[in-house]
Amino acid sequence: MAQRKLSEASKVIDRHVGMRLRLLRLNHKMSQTELGDKVGVTFQQIQKYERGANRIGASRLWKLCEIFEAEPNFFFDGLSENSGTTN
Repeated sequence: MAQRKLSEASKVIDRHVGMRLRLLRLNHKMSQTELGDKVGVTFQQIQKYERGANRIGASRLWKLCEIFEAEPNFFFDGLSENSGTTN
């Protein structure tokens, strides 16, 4: 049961991080293809990140921070510290 709850919380976090990535990308008027080229992945991978279907690894998250000149905590703003869910 604990594993299932952890998995559900992880999915919520992955979706939240993906939504924050999409927000940054759109604010910079950048297409998924352009961002993918900068990161070194396909636009399909960017789509999966933004939907939360695939988890963004630490080194890739760092690269995204460099591209957008954002702090890593930007991606986690709005998450509840206790439950792993959005406020």
